[in-house]
Amino acid sequence: MECKFEGWTLSKAMFLAYMSLAYIVGEIAHFLINTTGRAVARDIGFGDKGCFKNKSMITDQDIQVNCTQLKNETDCLAEPACYYDYSGTGYEYQLLAGPAFIAVFTVSAILLAVLSDFLYEKLSRTVILAVGTFTFSTACILMGVSNAYYQLVILRGLIAMGESVCRPTSGALIAELFPPTSRGVANGLFSWGVYYGYGLAYVFGIYVTEADVLGYGWRSSYVLAGVPGILLALLLLLTVKDPRCSDRLENKNRVSSGGGVNYLKKLARNFFSPSCLILLLAACARHTAGLSWAYNTRPFFQTYYPDFDIVLWILNASVVGGSFGVFAGGFFSDRMVKYFGLASRLWLLSACTILAAPLAVGTLYFPPPGGMGCLIVYYFLAETWFAVLFTVIVEIVDPEVRSTCIALFLFWMNQVGGNLPVIVASLKTYFDDYRSALYVMWPGSLAVSAVLFLLTSVPLYIRERRMKNEMMLENGSGSSNSQ
Repeated sequence: MECKFEGWTLSKAMFLAYMSLAYIVGEIAHFLINTTGRAVARDIGFGDKGCFKNKSMITDQDIQVNCTQLKNETDCLAEPACYYDYSGTGYEYQLLAGPAFIAVFTVSAILLAVLSDFLYEKLSRTVILAVGTFTFSTACILMGVSNAYYQLVILRGLIAMGESVCRPTSGALIAELFPPTSRGVANGLFSWGVYYGYGLAYVFGIYVTEADVLGYGWRSSYVLAGVPGILLALLLLLTVKDPRCSDRLENKNRVSSGGGVNYLKKLARNFFSPSCLILLLAACARHTAGLSWAYNTRPFFQTYYPDFDIVLWILNASVVGGSFGVFAGGFFSDRMVKYFGLASRLWLLSACTILAAPLAVGTLYFPPPGGMGCLIVYYFLAETWFAVLFTVIVEIVDPEVRSTCIALFLFWMNQVGGNLPVIVASLKTYFDDYRSALYVMWPGSLAVSAVLFLLTSVPLYIRERRMKNEMMLENGSGSSNSQ
């Protein structure tokens, strides 16, 4: 027996839980290279090298030696307390963390979403989700047995291919499972996958690696992270059903009245609308900010505060701050949309983002734990964006092209926002300072996105006002005719 509450039922909640848990595993696999980068680089052999302090050989007179300031191998090895090794940074690392993932992720998302939308009569989205979950989980496990850089690149691509189904397919399913008054909250709960996955990537990448399970070091973290995804793939395949499969006759009628040409016209009309294009620019800037920090969090603290244990701080910031922020964004935007319309979701998003920018500056400027306090508050405000963004997307496009529009949106958002963080390496060289490079790419991009989110609300507000005026005119003419 199902217990209904504002569009929620037990079966819908379980469906959402399976999708969210699969997303968590996918995000762990996504970000695990960022938390194990140095260990992987030293084992496989790639990226930049640097000078580090050998803590096991430090004497009283060696305490004053700052090994990280020694730029070349000769000076480094001249100090008994220092050693020269791979740092887990550089272009090879940035390529593995960003473009190797993003290139495959974006292309796969579009192809799979088109299949999901255009062949919806024959292709079950739950099967797509199950296959995608199995793919990124298996690839994550195989990364744990890799022995060459090219193998890591290929497997990162497979992780991206598998995870590319999560957001477009799940976003379309959530839009069909939940009514508008609950859609923001449902998207917020699903988006917890990003923050739980990112936070747990630090637990697996640092604590599990340090635990040296069965003597496998960083490799055990990849294997243990991927195993739960295999079980979730089976649950998605065997226990839940695509809601559109319950009404095939209606879908057949919709196919016959649509056709390929009409489908493409509708897709172009939705995706190239002014509101969607400005929203895309805003999302690109916001994604650039988030990934610039996500890809460089551990390298930043390893560079400036190597003795500070960041795991529990990052876990709390991501899981507590991020989860609350994304849920609150969905919840409050659901409340605001009742009174102020769809544009109010973006007003909320713009305000939260601009307030988060100085907190990002504080995270980089203040030493821990003060900087980490700024980071936790930052997550409360900044991470409202994910749930609100995708709720707005599904509400401004037609249902027939929803999955494809989300996939196209993700394609361009990730092509720009997913690849631009590579500039951090160039800016670091230009400024000769890691922190300055992150000032530009993180809080700088946040401020730009806040302005663009506000601009996006303008065409939405105009469209809503026009629709309301048209409805008032129709109601007025109808009442006069009846008299």
